[in-house]
Amino acid sequence: MPFTAEPFKTLLTDIVTPKYVFSLMNSLKCGLLSDKDLPILTMGTGAKRAIVITGFSVLDYRISNALIYMVLSKCVNNVHAIPTFSASQLSKWTIKVIPFANPWPFSSWDVIRGKESFYLLDDDGIPTRYDALTLRSKYSLKLHGLINEVKPELIIMLTASSEWSIMTPRPISINGYETAELSPTDFLGHFAHEGYPTIVMTIPRESGLYEITQRIIQLIRDYNVKYEEIKPLELVIRVDGDINSIAYILRLHGFLIGVDGNKLIIRANEKNQFLLNSLIDNNLIEHYFNVEILEVRLQ
Repeated sequence: MPFTAEPFKTLLTDIVTPKYVFSLMNSLKCGLLSDKDLPILTMGTGAKRAIVITGFSVLDYRISNALIYMVLSKCVNNVHAIPTFSASQLSKWTIKVIPFANPWPFSSWDVIRGKESFYLLDDDGIPTRYDALTLRSKYSLKLHGLINEVKPELIIMLTASSEWSIMTPRPISINGYETAELSPTDFLGHFAHEGYPTIVMTIPRESGLYEITQRIIQLIRDYNVKYEEIKPLELVIRVDGDINSIAYILRLHGFLIGVDGNKLIIRANEKNQFLLNSLIDNNLIEHYFNVEILEVRLQ
């Protein structure tokens, strides 16, 4: 999709597609993106690593546009009324921006306009935001792989809602933000279960780009992190189906997997122990993988 001659104006008003952003950024030699379906934008050269993620639903488009606007402004040294990250922040941080965590509805907006049941789905009908555990969507698989490749010190999740709020998913608290119990199946809270400090900010759907960017900038700053204490458990399950496929998905989440016939012995490391305990406590491993828990024991 060719971009308009006034991309800053377009980002103020319109839903843009991943291919539009890919074409725009590469034409301006702004990051030279490699994936036109899931563009990942980069700002800064600092040693600390942050990842900012939005766009699980097309309703997040104003947030997506705000992030793209921030990157574009810094890249072309454009002075606009809408702020971006400061030189001081970008000397301390390398910030990766994912504006379309679920790119399909953005690409298909003209087709699905007004059909809200499609807004969270990918092109295979999978609700990507809630696929953090099973990783069936190619987009959730890419996102999960990127996080574990980059290993960021901070993840910021941005999502459209009816009001402003800031929270941190358990088991990691940050500064004085409210803590919340979020399911490990939901990407908003999943990476906290894997040991990555995460901030979730909800943003009113009609917010302007100026206010959105201001609040995002405030989140990239010095912070204090506190981890909850948790019992180190391991799990033995019986698998009646495809044991290799289940073992593969569990290994993607950082678990150490032992195979004994039709049984899997699942152990966690220090960072993702909370994820394993949450799967046990909420019967999620039985529900999503159709297995039988044989034994839970202390490591």
